[in-house]
Amino acid sequence: MTSKIDDARLAGALEYWRGVNLVNMLQDLDAAGLEIVENQKTSLQQRRKLAEKTKEFRQVPDDQKATEFKPLLRLYQNEIDALTKRMKHAENSFLRVFQSLSTAPDPEPFISSLVEQRKLQAMAEDTKEENKKLRENLQKLSEDNAKLEEQGRENERLSKQVEMLQANMKEKVDELAGQREREIKEQTEDLIRHLKDREGDLQRQLSAANRALVQMQSTYESSESDRMLAKAEGADRELIGKLAELDIVQSDLEHANSRLADMQMQNAKLRSELALLADGAVDGSGGGGGGGVAEALAEYKRRVRDLDDETKRLFASLEKAEAQITLQDARMEQAVSAVERESMAKDEELQRLRNELKQRADYDEIKRDLDIMKSVEFSVSDWGLEDNAGENSNAGDESLEKLLVRRNKTLENKLTDSRNELERCLAEVRKQGERCEVMERKLKEKSVLAERLEADLLRMQPNNNGSRKEEDKQSEMNPAAAAAAASFSFSSLDNPGSGLLDIVTGQRDRFRQRNIELEDELREQTSSVNEMKRQVEQVKRDNLRLYEEIKYLRSYTSTMAAANASGGTGTGTGAPFAKDMLPPVTSKFSSSSSSSSLGGSRVQIDMDTGVAAKYKGMYEESLNPFNVFHRRETTRRVRSMGILDRLIYMVSSFVMGNRRARLAMLGYLALLHLLVFVTLYRSVLIADEDVQEPVAAPAN
Repeated sequence: MTSKIDDARLAGALEYWRGVNLVNMLQDLDAAGLEIVENQKTSLQQRRKLAEKTKEFRQVPDDQKATEFKPLLRLYQNEIDALTKRMKHAENSFLRVFQSLSTAPDPEPFISSLVEQRKLQAMAEDTKEENKKLRENLQKLSEDNAKLEEQGRENERLSKQVEMLQANMKEKVDELAGQREREIKEQTEDLIRHLKDREGDLQRQLSAANRALVQMQSTYESSESDRMLAKAEGADRELIGKLAELDIVQSDLEHANSRLADMQMQNAKLRSELALLADGAVDGSGGGGGGGVAEALAEYKRRVRDLDDETKRLFASLEKAEAQITLQDARMEQAVSAVERESMAKDEELQRLRNELKQRADYDEIKRDLDIMKSVEFSVSDWGLEDNAGENSNAGDESLEKLLVRRNKTLENKLTDSRNELERCLAEVRKQGERCEVMERKLKEKSVLAERLEADLLRMQPNNNGSRKEEDKQSEMNPAAAAAAASFSFSSLDNPGSGLLDIVTGQRDRFRQRNIELEDELREQTSSVNEMKRQVEQVKRDNLRLYEEIKYLRSYTSTMAAANASGGTGTGTGAPFAKDMLPPVTSKFSSSSSSSSLGGSRVQIDMDTGVAAKYKGMYEESLNPFNVFHRRETTRRVRSMGILDRLIYMVSSFVMGNRRARLAMLGYLALLHLLVFVTLYRSVLIADEDVQEPVAAPAN
């Protein structure tokens, strides 16, 4: 409030609140509050005790309730009396407080007035302090004004002296600048000469390295094959790239050197000007120098600092460029040494291969081994070839290559027949699978219709549920007797819908008979599908065996080619036999088309593309010793388990390998958790109802 309060009102309010004695009143209220809290606790205990007595009274038999009713009624009356006393105590406490404060004046205007007076008093004190500070500032400003007038007269005198000093300093600066410029030119020429010598040395080193590299490359190219030639060309391209990077770094170095020389010249010039300005400033200060010289001196110092920073940065760039050049040289040396090492390694590999060729030039031993293999492994009678008697008599005189050609043709024919049989089996399997899917869909539709009809029948005949269930069970066990039982049961009915029920029941029996037939067909189809799968597995095994034989033929052809090559450098008697050992062969696995005549190209079976690539991975997987070892270890560990562990392992493997088993396990776990949560919720709800059950009055 901003309005002033009368002193009489203020005195009256003070006297009234002094008579109220607020401190004693709060102490009384505190005691009354504690008593009320204690009464509440007592009341709560009494109510619980009364609730227990009431529960006990409800559990008492009816013939004893008359004797137990009076004590219970007495307890209720005592509780009502206690509640009345507590209510009166609370009302009396409230009335005492109300009587004390009913005529009390509102303290808010008085407190607001006091706060406002405090603010006004603080503002008055702040105003006094501010007035005192302003007087002191005025006195200081007067003294400063007098000093400024005196300083202005002094500045006029100093400005004249500065003009004279600037004229003298300009002459000295021009003279010293010329002298310093000549010195900087001499230093720059020496630095450029030194850098050019360094560049010449680097160029000579680079030329020597290039010559050595070219020489090593020529040596390497003469001793390397076509495959390694491409790799050497890649190394040359990398070296050319490094040389280009070296040229770029050298150009950057020259640019940095030129900028460094310019900065050094400017730096020396500015240092000389700074020295002259410092001398002039000293002379001026001795003769009463002025402020213009100090400002010029500060400007020159700032420029000198900037140039020093620029010079340091250029020196850092120069050091970085030199480090890059050194790094490029080291890389070139490493590349040259790597090429040398690689060339030496290739030479050693070449020498080793030549030694191996010399060591393996054992034609007689190879011929004897081939004769033994021809007589043991490649017998015509073991292959089942249908040759006439004349050919069988001359089979021993045939060469191994001709036998291999005939065997290759036989294997190709078998492989083609197996592939056709496999395609036919796969087509049959797909057809049977489609048929099974169609039958399953029809079966599901018929099941839905049957369930719907049964539901309609149950709604139409609610009084015959028991007889219907028995008939359904009998019809499931014996479909042939279902129709007779249904007709007998429905003939005894007198309601108008018995004819409709006969028709529906007959249709249901027909559907069930049809379902039985479809299940039989499904079992037959399943057995046929399993048979087809077995045949497909058999065809795969046959194809793997054929692939193994073709792979052996290919390795044998490679061995003959190696023998031919070694025969040219080995003994002289090996050449005719090697030439005779490589007849032409026709094969669908050959990479180039060849005729059926024996005068065509050599045997070339591509084992990485076509049909052979399909069985390559299967064949190598069957030969993998790690997989065999893994399966053997798994079987051994399973057998070493106990009965319980083995049972758990089998169940877990079945669940993880079957989609329906996984879904069933997931549904079971979800249902089990739901049941646990529902049980917990109901138990908690029942406990809360028991705790929060209200106290009921006894019946009259």
